[in-house]
Amino acid sequence: MISLDTIFKVFKLPINIACVILKYPFFGGSGLKFKNDLRNSIKLTVVRFVLSLSLKDSVYVAKKSTQQVINGLKPAYPRLTNLNNYGKSYDKLNVWLVEAENRSKTDPIIIYLHGGGYRLNTNLDQVKSLLNAYYLLEEEKRKKTSVLCLDYSLACYGHLVGTQLHELAASYKKLVSEGNTNFVLMGDSAGGNLAITFLQYLKQENDSALPWPRSTVLVSPWTKIVPDAYQLTPGHSYHDNEKYDMLSGSVARSPERRKGMFGGENYADLLKSPGNLPYNASDWSDIPTFNNKGYSTFVIVGEHELFRDDICEWAKYALKSQLIVPKQDSRGIFNPKLYEYKSSGNDEAYIDVVLEPWGIHISPLLFEDEVTQQLEKQPSLTLKDLDQDKFLGTAKIALFLNEVL
Repeated sequence: MISLDTIFKVFKLPINIACVILKYPFFGGSGLKFKNDLRNSIKLTVVRFVLSLSLKDSVYVAKKSTQQVINGLKPAYPRLTNLNNYGKSYDKLNVWLVEAENRSKTDPIIIYLHGGGYRLNTNLDQVKSLLNAYYLLEEEKRKKTSVLCLDYSLACYGHLVGTQLHELAASYKKLVSEGNTNFVLMGDSAGGNLAITFLQYLKQENDSALPWPRSTVLVSPWTKIVPDAYQLTPGHSYHDNEKYDMLSGSVARSPERRKGMFGGENYADLLKSPGNLPYNASDWSDIPTFNNKGYSTFVIVGEHELFRDDICEWAKYALKSQLIVPKQDSRGIFNPKLYEYKSSGNDEAYIDVVLEPWGIHISPLLFEDEVTQQLEKQPSLTLKDLDQDKFLGTAKIALFLNEVL
C-alpha cells in the first residue's frame, strides 16, 4: 500500500510546480543552471519528487520495462527510431536500441546501464541521450556501432544490490560466447556504479576468455552509495550542492533505503560500493580499461551535484585524474584548463574527466533532450553544428566516442 508520506508528496507536487512557474518571471528558474530555463526547472521539480520517494513506493513509478520505454519514443521520433532492430529483445534482460547491420564480431557494442538508484527503471530522457550520442557519431563509426540496453532487476522489487552485477556478467558472457570482442560500458549514476563494479568483477574472475571493455563512459557515477555523516556538513558537496541538485543527502543516508538496497549485508565492497572502502590505487592499477594503451575512459561530473566530491576522489585513485575542483564558482563558463583532465593516451589508457560548470546530477542525460528534437528535425545535423556550450555534456560524450570507437 502506498504510504501517507508519498500521498502527501503527490498532492504537493502541483503546488511546487505552480510555485516554479509563478516565480520564474521575477526570480528565474531553479538554481544557477536553469535560471533562464523554465522547462527544465519544471522537469527538475518533478525529478526531485520521484527521487524523494521511499524505496518501497518507487514501485509505483517504476512500472515500465526498458523495452516499453524505448518503443514509446517511436511516435514522437519516427526518423531517429528507424533503426535496425530498434526496441527488439536480445534476450529476456537486454534490448537493442540499434544493432548494426551486417555487423562483425569486432564491431563495437555499447552496453548501456541506466541510472535510477537501482530502484527506478530506464526513462525516456535517458533513451533520448543514447540516440543523441549515436546520431552524433561520424557516419562510418555509426554504421558499425550497436547499442544494447540492460534492463536489470530493481531494488524496489526486492532485488538487492549485487543482483544487477550478476545479470550484467551473464549478459556479457553470452555476448562473448557468440564471438563478440569489442565492448563499451556506458552508465549513469547507479549504472556508472554497475560499470565500475563490473570491472572489479572481471579482475576478481581473472578469466582470460573474457575481454576487458575497450572503453567506459561514466556520467555522474555513484562511486559511494552511502555517504558518511561528515559529508552532510558545510564544505562538502553533499551539503553545499543540495540547494542545486535533484538528490538529497538525508535520503542518501536513510536507513530504510540502505536496508532495502543491501538487506543488512556489508556494502563496503569493491563489488558494491567502492567509495565506502578506503581507497587504494592498487585496487585499480591493474584494470586495463583504466590503465593500458588502447583502452579509454570518460567521466563527467557536475560542479553543483552532490556526488561531485566522491566522484573526483574515486577518479584520483582509479584513473590518476589530476582534476581539482576550483574553489571559485565557474560562473557557468567551461574553461578546459580548469575543468577538464586528459591523459596523453600515448603509453597508457586515454582518460578524459570533465567537471561540468553548474552541472547537476546526470545533466547531459536528463536535461539536454532539445538535442534530440533538433536531430529529428534536421537529418544533416552533425556534432560541428551543435551548440557545444549549451549542450556541453552531450557534446563531450559524442567527442569522446568519436575519438575512441
